[in-house]
Amino acid sequence: METKKQTILTSRTIVRLCHKCVHLTEGTTEPEKCSKCGKGFLPLRYFEKVHDHTGEKYETLFAASHQLDEEDLIKGLFVLW
Repeated sequence: METKKQTILTSRTIVRLCHKCVHLTEGTTEPEKCSKCGKGFLPLRYFEKVHDHTGEKYETLFAASHQLDEEDLIKGLFVLW
C-alpha cells in the first residue's frame, strides 16, 4: 500500500498561472519562472520558509509536488493535478 501511495504522490503535477502573461506552467516541482515570459516566481509559503531559513540556497526553497498539500497552494494561481 505504501508503494502505491508513494507512486501517486510523485506523479502529481503542479500547475502555476503567471499573473503577468497569464500562461500556465506545469511541472513536478514548483516552477522558478514562467516558461513563456520569464517572470520569476517566489516559492510557495515563501515567508515561512525565509523566516526559518538557515543558510539554504534559494533554489532549495522550491518544493516538489509530493511535498505540497492543498492548504499550501494559493487559490487562483496554483493547482495540484
